[in-house]
Amino acid sequence: MLPVGYFPCTQDPPKGEHVARLIDEVMEQAQVCEDVGFDGFFFTEHHQQDDAYLPSPVLMAGMVGVRTKRIKVGTCVLLAPLYHPVRLAEDIAVVDQATKGRFITAAGIAYQPNDFAQFGVNSKQRVGRTEEVVEVLRKAWSGEPFSHPSKYHKIENVRVTPRTYQHGGPPIWLAGWVPEGIARAGRLADGWIADPIQSLPVIKQFTDQYRAAAHAAGRKSFVCLMRDCVIGKDWQACLDKNGATMDTHRWYHSFGAYYPDKYLEHVKSSDQLSFEMVAEDRLIAGSPKQCLEQLKKWQDVIQPDYLMVRMRQLGKPDQPEALDDIRRFGYEVIPYL
Repeated sequence: MLPVGYFPCTQDPPKGEHVARLIDEVMEQAQVCEDVGFDGFFFTEHHQQDDAYLPSPVLMAGMVGVRTKRIKVGTCVLLAPLYHPVRLAEDIAVVDQATKGRFITAAGIAYQPNDFAQFGVNSKQRVGRTEEVVEVLRKAWSGEPFSHPSKYHKIENVRVTPRTYQHGGPPIWLAGWVPEGIARAGRLADGWIADPIQSLPVIKQFTDQYRAAAHAAGRKSFVCLMRDCVIGKDWQACLDKNGATMDTHRWYHSFGAYYPDKYLEHVKSSDQLSFEMVAEDRLIAGSPKQCLEQLKKWQDVIQPDYLMVRMRQLGKPDQPEALDDIRRFGYEVIPYL
């Protein structure tokens, strides 16, 4: 059975006025995910947003970890250039101990200017800083004193305690949305996270590139397929509730994040995107049966090792329906993957 992780919404639009409620909702979602068969629960971060996007993915993963017993917890993704790698290694080690080895570290190079501005980090350094974070985490999690010739920090004769619960530290996955990032994941990481917005043919091309890079580096490949999912009792229910997902995808399209493909070749502006267009070989959408059929197609073509689903966008659907969606996916889709 393909293991499935859940990617929660951690923003409180429009003005971040109910963050305590948001956190309560996320904790409840995590418990339901554990109850209905999800494998993991993962957090990302952004900074300085009006909707109070939660900026602390390791902390949030730890909070979920101590409230659950089985599911993995982790980041997907933490923005690696924004961290001092030694402090990050310490924080993750504590959570890995608290969860008895259930932590997964997934990182990305970041792209939003406000994220870099918050910490005075030059965005032109993001690749170098990210690669250094990966290198330092692995040294730090050896449990032995080490030094590192850092371009950005002073790291001399340091030892990270406590040791991680997992020998050698949690696995490190890297996101990659462009050829250079995909090659980086193959060269350095224990896994690659495919972006959630490209179509099936594009993700197939990216997956082939990643597996070739991993093979060239002598690393075992591990593909985490990430998808946006709109699930309901039937197709009409999904038509009625797709607004927030479409807002997100129109934003990505306007940002220039879509690769050219046959599905959207005639779309000239983001407001021309329809749910039907985006659903085809891109979203996982529809009734549980329809979602399962689509995922089987993705499995046949991509052969992923892990699936990450994002089912709630911009605080929608409301919590009761969000929990129903988790249960529907857990009971009627996951057992058949």
